Amino acid sequence: MKKHLGVILLALSLTVGLTGCTGGVNGEGDSDYSYDIGTPIVRGNAFNDQGWSYIEKGQFDSSISQFNKVLADNPTDDEKAEANNGIGWAKAYLGQLKDGMPWFEKAKDISNDAKVGLAGAYVQLASRSDMEKVIDLLAKQLGNEDPHFKYVPRRNTGVSDAEVHAMLAYAYAATGQDELARDQLDYAKELSPVWDGTTLDQIGQVVEFLLQ
Repeated sequence: MKKHLGVILLALSLTVGLTGCTGGVNGEGDSDYSYDIGTPIVRGNAFNDQGWSYIEKGQFDSSISQFNKVLADNPTDDEKAEANNGIGWAKAYLGQLKDGMPWFEKAKDISNDAKVGLAGAYVQLASRSDMEKVIDLLAKQLGNEDPHFKYVPRRNTGVSDAEVHAMLAYAYAATGQDELARDQLDYAKELSPVWDGTTLDQIGQVVEFLLQ
């Protein structure tokens, strides 16, 4: 019963926090993309950039059209991953993160943003096996088993580093790994300059509830 209540509360938090805006979180995820993590964006393919421009304007169907142009034009592996990741996030903004799962799955081996989107979708599905997939995606694939890894969004997904660690804290708590959950929650608090009354605070309350 305790974990069932936690899932309900977290689903509400994620609906607001992970798919509720396109302006970035705490200054992260703007149009100044990071070139320090992952494969550099292929600037020669303008359609991916146009697709994300449409996402930022809330024109999600138009963004999907741009990403599909990339997929239809003999893309490189990086361009293909970027396009599938973009479709995944556009589908998520149109509905829920789980609506983007097929495209996140196609992109996750190259795109860290797709790993985060897919992890958020598994959190919304909420079974124990889903939580184990969240841990695999975030702690192992994204973080390379460094508990204090840094997530820098390559595109303007609206998900912060702190939110990623809060998601991981929840997944650990939901699978009974209390010490790991506590470490992730404490680290998420360190990363966020504002906590009280935020979506992060809501997720934190759920984690604290599960750790009782």
